[in-house]
Amino acid sequence: MKTIMKKVLFFAALLSLTFRLEAKVKPASLIGDGMVLQQQSEVRLWGWAKPNATVRLTTSWKAKATTKADNEGRWELWVKTPVASFASQELTLSDGEKLTIRDVLIGEVWVGSGQSNMEMCLVGRPNRTIEYANRELLQANRFKGMLRMATVAHNEQKVPVDSVKVQWQDCSTQVVAPWNAVCYFFATTLIEALQCPVGMISTCWGGTSVESWSPKEVLPPVTDAKKQADYAVRYNGMIHPLEGYTIRGFIWYQGEANVSRHAQYANMLSEMITSWRQRWKQGPLPFYQVEIAPYIYDGAEKNRAALLREAQLEVSHRLEKVGIVCTNDLVKDFELRQIHPMMKREIGERLAYLALNNDYGFKGLYAFSPEYKSMEVKGKEIVLNFTHAEKGFNRFEGFKGFEVSGVDRKFYPAEVRVEGTRLVVSSPKVEAPVAVHYCFKNWQLGNTTNVGGMPLFPFRTDK
Repeated sequence: MKTIMKKVLFFAALLSLTFRLEAKVKPASLIGDGMVLQQQSEVRLWGWAKPNATVRLTTSWKAKATTKADNEGRWELWVKTPVASFASQELTLSDGEKLTIRDVLIGEVWVGSGQSNMEMCLVGRPNRTIEYANRELLQANRFKGMLRMATVAHNEQKVPVDSVKVQWQDCSTQVVAPWNAVCYFFATTLIEALQCPVGMISTCWGGTSVESWSPKEVLPPVTDAKKQADYAVRYNGMIHPLEGYTIRGFIWYQGEANVSRHAQYANMLSEMITSWRQRWKQGPLPFYQVEIAPYIYDGAEKNRAALLREAQLEVSHRLEKVGIVCTNDLVKDFELRQIHPMMKREIGERLAYLALNNDYGFKGLYAFSPEYKSMEVKGKEIVLNFTHAEKGFNRFEGFKGFEVSGVDRKFYPAEVRVEGTRLVVSSPKVEAPVAVHYCFKNWQLGNTTNVGGMPLFPFRTDK
């Protein structure tokens, strides 16, 4: 009888413990130890609890909030955050059982997404290196307690899911090697400028299309089974679980997987951006993209990557608060067949310059690359006008990448001279010029920048 009673008591205690564990409030994937919350905002927290339970939140900065879970146990609440600080904070959630979330920082939060050039880690991959990797690893400790990275696990799903494997990590030399390099350099540049913590949410997957990152309802119907199978699978598994986590904006490096479908890219990317913004419910969140780098893509179409870049640039004009950084100067000669060029620091920095100028008030920065604006034919020459070149260019001679054609559309290397803030191009082989191209090929490196060192976007005048 004693043995039976001991077993009964044991199982009763076990059931009681199990009930208490199940009763403990469960926050969403991103909400956990080490997280960064967007400063001076009403941040959204959400998760699951007992059905119809009252969920209470208390914080170390004295903010409180209360909500009630629905019939399925889902809950969400909003809490005000203070000004950014490097001081560690705590949150306690309770639906009868307490859960304390520790080592929380208040700062700036951004999402970084895209394919392999965004996913590339600080130490690169086999036969793919990141410039100055060792130096960056050695210096990572200086951002300890300042930079946190949450890397979302690869997760393909046919329908939207609520959870994904992800964990926040604090920056140190011991852990940063597999971190997203572009996100790292973007964040460290912000930290140096803003002197506040930065949290990066990295959700990337190499070789993926823009269609796979978009909600299915915004994509055009297709009959091709392979394309259909790719539709929305990364959005469902790697974006949907993050939606609503309060952030400042997005950075995006993708497009290589879409060069064969460049004609549709501007529409598809615009739809994706708009849909993400709608689902985050924070208005037109800033969205800064990276121009795909020069690379000798295979295939008969020699300028399909140039056409994809043109589409990327178009999106930056089509939607508000969408920017783009040029990468034409961030590829070395020997990287002709390397689709993952090594210079990632400059990409992260240029993305940060856009954010600092547009969102944080650093108006003195050179954040924008020159863009072709208009042309005028004058005899045997074409005079070109540009935006973001108000103080001129970086050289008077030795221009590379310019070509000029007549009505036959045969392009020849152009001679270029500076005329104030304009460039004048010509060729002895073209008597009556009608069009100019600048680096408008899959692979062609230019050398023209504005006086702030921002490279000229590739362009064609005969679109």
